[in-house]
Amino acid sequence: MKRSNRMYRLSTSGMMALLLLVAGRAAAQVPDWDPRWPDVAKVLAGCDPREVREFRQQSALIARNPNDEDALVNRGVTAHRLAKTSRLDMYLDWLAAKDLERAIKLDPKDFTAWHNYGDLNYGSGDMWAINDHSNRNRALWAFNHAIALNPKSARSYLGRGWTYYELNDLPHANADFQKALQLDPSLRADMQKEIANIQERHRQEDADRKSVV
Repeated sequence: MKRSNRMYRLSTSGMMALLLLVAGRAAAQVPDWDPRWPDVAKVLAGCDPREVREFRQQSALIARNPNDEDALVNRGVTAHRLAKTSRLDMYLDWLAAKDLERAIKLDPKDFTAWHNYGDLNYGSGDMWAINDHSNRNRALWAFNHAIALNPKSARSYLGRGWTYYELNDLPHANADFQKALQLDPSLRADMQKEIANIQERHRQEDADRKSVV
């Protein structure tokens, strides 16, 4: 049968609707992936295949049960790890935030969700140039909840200590560092390494401020 040579041209609105439909179908494989974000495969390109497998396995569990709290926490943690090696890291961190916030809403006493939400917000940094410390404040809020639920979590004290240090609140930072090391002395090297990173970030920020003046 001879094929028709007729061509169809979509209007701009029609093309956008088609693109959103295609993106939506791809995103459906990863629950809560916003169809306006880049394709999932593109965001995961170059990431550790084992982490990608874990991410997709947890996504499959969430697709079956959107209120699977363990899967939400596990995917949130995995997405944040993947973000560290993705060139489009912000989308993975946004998804991680969605997952951990939902897990907390499902169970406000979930220590693991609170701790990892604190870690996520700490790792997201602040917009210091406009004096916006929203992420750091959310990190403090989350670590406070984590510590209230598990006062023996050395890493929660460590995370809160780093957050205080970033905010130049050294008395609170040092108190948390001491508590973390009291609970787990093996954390000293990690603590010192991140303190050095924070100090370097502060030096760079100070230099950038002076260059703007």
